Amino acid sequence: MKKYLIPGFLAVTVLFTGMLSSCKKYADPPPFFEDDLDTTNTITSRRVLLIGIDGAVSSEVKTIAPPTITGMLAHAKFQWDGVTDEISTDAASWKTLVSGVSYGRHKIKDSTFIYTPPEGEDSHGGAPSYYPSMFSYILSSANKNNLRTSFISSWPTLVERVVPEVLDPVIATGDQGVKDSAIARLKNKNPEYMVLHFNSPSIAGKSGGFTSSNTGYKDAITKVDSYIGEIMTALKARPEYNKNEEWLVIITNTHGGVGNNYGGGTSKENTSLVMFYNEKFKQGEFRRADHSIVEIKGRDGNTVKAQALDDNGLYSVGNGEQTIQFKMKGTGFGNYPHWVSTMSRWPSTSGWSIFSGGGNWSISVRSTTSGERRIQGAPTGPYADGNWHTLTVVFYDSAGSRWVKRFTDDMRIKESANVNLGASWGDIANSGPLTFGWGADPGYNPVTYGLSDVRIFNTALTDAEIVSSLCLKDILADHPKKNNIIGYWPCNDAFGGKFSNYAAGKSNYPLTLAGPFSWITEPLLPCSFTAAPADPSKTQLLITSSSMARTIFYWIRVPVADSWGFEGVDWLKNYDEEFVEF
Repeated sequence: MKKYLIPGFLAVTVLFTGMLSSCKKYADPPPFFEDDLDTTNTITSRRVLLIGIDGAVSSEVKTIAPPTITGMLAHAKFQWDGVTDEISTDAASWKTLVSGVSYGRHKIKDSTFIYTPPEGEDSHGGAPSYYPSMFSYILSSANKNNLRTSFISSWPTLVERVVPEVLDPVIATGDQGVKDSAIARLKNKNPEYMVLHFNSPSIAGKSGGFTSSNTGYKDAITKVDSYIGEIMTALKARPEYNKNEEWLVIITNTHGGVGNNYGGGTSKENTSLVMFYNEKFKQGEFRRADHSIVEIKGRDGNTVKAQALDDNGLYSVGNGEQTIQFKMKGTGFGNYPHWVSTMSRWPSTSGWSIFSGGGNWSISVRSTTSGERRIQGAPTGPYADGNWHTLTVVFYDSAGSRWVKRFTDDMRIKESANVNLGASWGDIANSGPLTFGWGADPGYNPVTYGLSDVRIFNTALTDAEIVSSLCLKDILADHPKKNNIIGYWPCNDAFGGKFSNYAAGKSNYPLTLAGPFSWITEPLLPCSFTAAPADPSKTQLLITSSSMARTIFYWIRVPVADSWGFEGVDWLKNYDEEFVEF
């Protein structure tokens, strides 16, 4: 099996064993001896203390209610149901936290921090792109390249390989060593951005269970909380605290755990607690958004798309009947972009492709033996007006011929021509994977749209079935053709690098995300989704580990370039009035 050493990592000769083994991947090194830091730089007003805690299960911490963290909530923006990542190994979690991109893009999973392709999978481009830590971008920034950064951890490989750009890398002895090193810097040095890594809750959870009923685990959470209390005391004792120094303190778990393990993607493992503390903040609790999406957008080398890779021909229309149905929300599609397709290249290869033009959406169809047929021109009604709309395409047999019909929401489009493909049209075989996103016709511009509720049936739905099921809440249980569903992707996972497939027996056929994707809160719900009961005290937001870098950069006033691929949104700007003095 190939392994890819991502460029920029420091070379080492000793590699650690698998992250999911029964023992911890790293041991406490010898004591660290403090070195002087440069204290000659001009004070930077905005400063950050980021505290990451391995193994702190969000629900268990809430139950334990450790006094320091609980007391800080009064001046914090916080969330108990955020998302760490789809993979909860230590390596994946920390890589996500410090790079600003999720596992679905960086693909770092084990403690070597070296990409290893999954067994039997090396067919889609080899190694992923390299994503450096956020400290790399700080070093290259125009206004913060001399920021005094510290990273304190008892895990040498994390410090050496993932954050080599840090000015002050500290390998401490255990969690107490992390705490002592942090306090020493706050008392005697002049740190501006400091990251602390605590891992004793993870060790205790592996030993006796990630639950508050495990005394060892509860004690570990309480001990780390007491360390945070000591650190906060030292922070607030700084002469310029809340004067020339404006500190944003972030406390988050890197992953949770379930039973005696972690590394997977269950809610206990990947639900995050996250707190952003500043004494000027008014208390504000967020809850996970009712609906989260990945926008399909971009072109060339910067394309966000979702594809059914390696589907073994399951989603090819072939010579049979099929219904393709999905919800989309976008604006300003312009002329002739192709944005959903099974053609590898329009119009010369077989399959079908949806494109826009003249204010309508159209479809091109080509078989392996017949030429291209464009079904276009008829008014399709509004579909790119910033609201959610359901688009349906049906390939069906009738009167000895093959036909195509289209719906926008509950309106059957009144076609004028080309919908009868004829009796010998041939095999409408996919020449490329089912793709939502730019690429089938690279000569035209892309579009940007939200995608939701994708359904594929291996039969032709009747007009009545299409209209009656547009807003069906549970199609797997209640749809009249539920036994014909061969693909169902709600596209509302809220984390990870794929849209999960919930059709019976089809979980191995997700829509895989590619490009600089990012999960974002979608305030407008498609009709097939249900909002949670209103709670005026909580604002909807999706905070992920991969969004942390963007929030930190907003605080320290470093502009974020699109090319970096940071995920998330600048939600903190909505609260400027609480901490910005005008």
